[in-house]
Amino acid sequence: MLPAAIALGASLIWGVADFQGAVRARHVGPLVVACFAQIVGTALLLAALLVVRDPFPGWAIWIPGVVAGIAGSVGHVVFYAALSRGPMGVIAPILAMSAAGPVLFAILWSGERPAPLQLVGLVLCVLGVVLVSRHAGEGDTRHGRYGAVPLALLAIAIGTVMYVSLDMASEQSGLWGVGAQRSVSLPILLVLVAVFVYARGAGSGRPPTGTFRAIAPIGLMDTAALLMFAIATSMGELSLAVVLASLYPVVTVLLARFRLGEHLALVQRVGAVVAFAGVVAIVVG
Repeated sequence: MLPAAIALGASLIWGVADFQGAVRARHVGPLVVACFAQIVGTALLLAALLVVRDPFPGWAIWIPGVVAGIAGSVGHVVFYAALSRGPMGVIAPILAMSAAGPVLFAILWSGERPAPLQLVGLVLCVLGVVLVSRHAGEGDTRHGRYGAVPLALLAIAIGTVMYVSLDMASEQSGLWGVGAQRSVSLPILLVLVAVFVYARGAGSGRPPTGTFRAIAPIGLMDTAALLMFAIATSMGELSLAVVLASLYPVVTVLLARFRLGEHLALVQRVGAVVAFAGVVAIVVG
């Protein structure tokens, strides 16, 4: 019961963090949000390493850690870009398919045939994406709304690479695995911010004063949820923790509905539910 409660708590925190990250990204850009959030999150991770005093497992974790770091730096930017440019009620359930990506990768890598429920889930995911993309040219396009669907699909692909690599890096230590990933992704994001934000000259494109303070809670929530997820998987079954933690889009969608007043067409609401059901089917199967 306790692992399930912790995984659900991680899902709740992730949902709030994603909503806040998407809102901030609409004002200052996804790159700034991803970079500032990782700065704060990495500080929390370092504090956790000092408190837990987990023994260093060896330099071998840096091989998959580098891959996870590169994918993580790019993936975070694409993730926030998709959420900020499209209606969260549509994009968040699609992004939830990132939880199914490692499962499908494991099936393909091992050569095993997917279970019938996983095949059904795959069909539901594809159908859901098609449904939520039906009105691609309609509605308010101020943020490039429905063009965000391809970005979400790209984020899923990048996220799968990151999760698989992070799993390899975390085989001996979850904390050090995440640390290896962040040690690569954070410098990459810092360089990208220096090039694309601060190096434009005459202060053009600089984030408003107080941006870091506004984004800091996002980084704290994201890393706290990641640590909670790691604890849940260590105490209980991985499959149960993944399913419960992947419920975070529900929180994001509800916040978008009641805080931003998002309204979706019926076919898009149905598509979002179908896609999310597919994710659960793949992971459970």
